[in-house]
Amino acid sequence: MEGNEYQLSLNSNNDTHLHGGFVGLSKVVWESKIVGDNLEFRYTQADGTDGYPGSLDVTVTVSIRTKSSGGRIKGTFLSLNMAATCDKTTPVNLTFHPYFNMDGHGSGNALDNKLTVFDYSGYLTMDPETTLPTGKIEPCKGTPFNLDISRIADLITDVPGGYDHTFAICAHEGFVVPAAEIASKDGKFRIRVLTDQPGIHVYSGNYLDGKKGKDGAVYDRHSGIALEAQNFPNAVNIPGFPNSILAAGEEYKRNITFSFLTQMQK
Repeated sequence: MEGNEYQLSLNSNNDTHLHGGFVGLSKVVWESKIVGDNLEFRYTQADGTDGYPGSLDVTVTVSIRTKSSGGRIKGTFLSLNMAATCDKTTPVNLTFHPYFNMDGHGSGNALDNKLTVFDYSGYLTMDPETTLPTGKIEPCKGTPFNLDISRIADLITDVPGGYDHTFAICAHEGFVVPAAEIASKDGKFRIRVLTDQPGIHVYSGNYLDGKKGKDGAVYDRHSGIALEAQNFPNAVNIPGFPNSILAAGEEYKRNITFSFLTQMQK
């Protein structure tokens, strides 16, 4: 980076840097405060944390709004506006990693959920040994990656290991588009993910291992589906992938919005 070599922490299989490293931004306590109708989180990651250059200042502003349409559809929108600056040029790729099971968190695995990934450009092919992107984007049509209101169980058996893949979408900073939607098996409850990130990563909870959660529910393999709006993995090392480098003094700005939809009775 600018003539200097930086070795990031290898926190996955001792050979890969994943989720920001051993510390990252998910294993720290953020400052929080109410700002108007919004909730604001702030955190400063010190220079050199997990090998990253520069002191990174991150702000996530969370807002909620609700609306109905024709008295039948009620929608609640949870929006995350993410911003960051750094005093040294550094890679930045922020996301949000919730798990969804639209049939209820204690209903067992989520494979009866219906999943749509809006097919803009295809999916990133992965190296089976390193699980890193090869740099190629392949069409979804005619493959188990063609997720179109699809029952996940009907397609996942053709994906060795389960879904852990990034899909390319036609989004760029400030231009929010629908990326994915997940629904309960009866279609009454839906969540749509909208974003201005370049990709949406679908992870089918392949490594969930029976930990106990809310109300004592056991979260086994595939108990939840994660929909992570983000830049392409390893973009810093693959020419042609979207830029993931934040120059010193510049501002990173991205949005992820979750639209929670329920079918209302007439």
